Amino acid sequence: MRRMRMTIRYGKAAAAGMLLAVCLPGVASAADKAAKRAEKQAERQAAKEAAQESNKQARAAQQALNAPRVLRLEQMSPEEREAALAKLPPDQRARIQQRLENFSKRPPEQQRRVIDQQKRLMALPPEQRQQARQALADLVNTQPPRRGVIAAQLQKLSTMSDEERSQYMNSARFRAQFSEQEIQLMNSLRGIVP
Repeated sequence: MRRMRMTIRYGKAAAAGMLLAVCLPGVASAADKAAKRAEKQAERQAAKEAAQESNKQARAAQQALNAPRVLRLEQMSPEEREAALAKLPPDQRARIQQRLENFSKRPPEQQRRVIDQQKRLMALPPEQRQQARQALADLVNTQPPRRGVIAAQLQKLSTMSDEERSQYMNSARFRAQFSEQEIQLMNSLRGIVP
């Protein structure tokens, strides 16, 4: 009888141990899944933030392309602006008025950035200016994930001296990350897009 009780007791313990052995991997698996979900969510958030930053950079670049006329009109008195706009076809006039309105809605910091970028662009010789305009258009047309990477590199390059930039851009590591077209784009935008 005593032996039977011990067998039952040990049998229950063994059953509980087997139950734990079966359940613990499930608990560990659930914890792993939760950690993976959190990691994926963090990756998605980082990608979303990178995409937002690249879109912001692209909008600034696009505004720089459209800026000459808008900036000239912005600097005119209301009467001069109205006279200049009256000379344009109705559809073009509407587009430019919309650009003026969008520009005036931007925070002063962004307006200054666009104005500074346009001044740097206009200071270039005509051939380089055309190359920079084309590079800005290419940057705007680059797909968002890659555009963000290029924009981040442009910002990093803007903090370097000419010698440091040359050394960095000629390194094997840098050249492995970017295509020749992207490197040419960054060279064309050096000093234009900070």
